[in-house]
Amino acid sequence: MVEIDQAKCTRCGLCVEVCHEGCLSLNGAGLQINRAECSTCTQCVAICPSQALTWNGLAPARFERQRLPTPDALDELFRQRRSVRRFKPDKVDRPLLAEIAGYGGYAPTHNFRLRAIVVDDEALIDMLNRTMMNYCRWIYRLIYQSKVGLILAGLFGYAEELTKDRPKLEATLRSGRAFHSMPTAFIFVAGDKSAPLSDASAQYALANMMYYAQLRGVGTCLWGNGPLFIDKNARARRALGLRPGERIFGAMYMGIPAVRFSNKVCGKALPVNWNGRDE
Repeated sequence: MVEIDQAKCTRCGLCVEVCHEGCLSLNGAGLQINRAECSTCTQCVAICPSQALTWNGLAPARFERQRLPTPDALDELFRQRRSVRRFKPDKVDRPLLAEIAGYGGYAPTHNFRLRAIVVDDEALIDMLNRTMMNYCRWIYRLIYQSKVGLILAGLFGYAEELTKDRPKLEATLRSGRAFHSMPTAFIFVAGDKSAPLSDASAQYALANMMYYAQLRGVGTCLWGNGPLFIDKNARARRALGLRPGERIFGAMYMGIPAVRFSNKVCGKALPVNWNGRDE
């Protein structure tokens, strides 16, 4: 909750100007906040020069701009990032997992009631793996062992993609696990399913976590099909403590990397089109 220290407030009005929801106002009694309209974006806390606004009773800290990474440092971080799918059996310490999950709260968001569910229990990880394996077997039977499935895939334009996916799925079924090597932790981003743009908000949060994990030596892999299947499984939902009305919007699995990448891939960039035309 955003709180106001009227004694510190200088009535400069910067917070009122930056509030995109119009829930702040100045009158004779000082700065006022309409909590019914406040989404807790904390833009006001970040802009207040006198630090009269706080979040959950914690005073903000001044920016230390000299600590910002250089463009070269960010270039190195972005180019070194790779999805890691092979892990050592070593566990990631819980304090570090909590740090990684916590940085999701600094990402751009539209759903301000997202939460992170961190899983590091081996039995629960095994249950998630078995749940995914059941879905893998079901998908294989439905699509690749059924003429009807292949015909429908062709009609909807998925034939080429499914041809590429078949060897991967068959390798998964042979290995008996849904992952190349078992992760030692998962992070699920869950929240109120009625909030719009929550899927995008979850991906922003996971991106923050992913890059911080990279800097701390933890390998990560975004788990695109995890939310799709785990969220629909009643047993998994109970095990993860999902509440009624909540949905999993994003997931990532992680561990101590068992592989070490050496090279930055050069020239791999999104094509740029200016103003909708080729120039």
